[in-house]
Amino acid sequence: MPTVIFSHTKTQEKEYLNQLLKEKKWFERKNFPAFLPKNKKEIENEIRRKNESLNKKIIRLRRGWKKIEKDYFQIIEGLQHRKPLSNYKFHTSRFGPEGKYGPSNLLFVRLRTQRDNRRAVETIGHELLHLLFSDLFNSKNLNYAEREGMVDALILETDLRKLFPKYERQSIGKMRRSLLKSILHKSGRIKNLKKT
Repeated sequence: MPTVIFSHTKTQEKEYLNQLLKEKKWFERKNFPAFLPKNKKEIENEIRRKNESLNKKIIRLRRGWKKIEKDYFQIIEGLQHRKPLSNYKFHTSRFGPEGKYGPSNLLFVRLRTQRDNRRAVETIGHELLHLLFSDLFNSKNLNYAEREGMVDALILETDLRKLFPKYERQSIGKMRRSLLKSILHKSGRIKNLKKT
């Protein structure tokens, strides 16, 4: 069964913050809610700063995720077209959007606000779905809104909704119903598919 590893290293933080700076115009153009470093100098200052409260938050987040990890991956097992890896590495930061995913098995979760802290386990589940289905979504040329809509539907139309009972559908999301049906086919949930 796959497992999630949590980390916060200075090297990864520097790479992540530099990546966020490169994507700054996209976040601004889309009016996307994200905490971004102002410049390279701020990146260096952020990395030098000790953040014991972040370490405590990571410990709480790890505990919260471990409570549902086994159930999460058992539910995923019942879905078609997913490509699980043996482990996923979550880098925690005080910057960026709530969650983000990168190539292969790297994911990011922000722990900055009270809302971030409350929704962090849910954010992990959401971002993992992006990675688990990234090959399929890429092959179907899904745009940003469709990817978000499909991840929302995968949570709300499967037993994942029991693990994330407060999960809310994003207003930007667009679902491809036929693609969702093909994913849910193995799980036998097609007959219960809600119209959205």
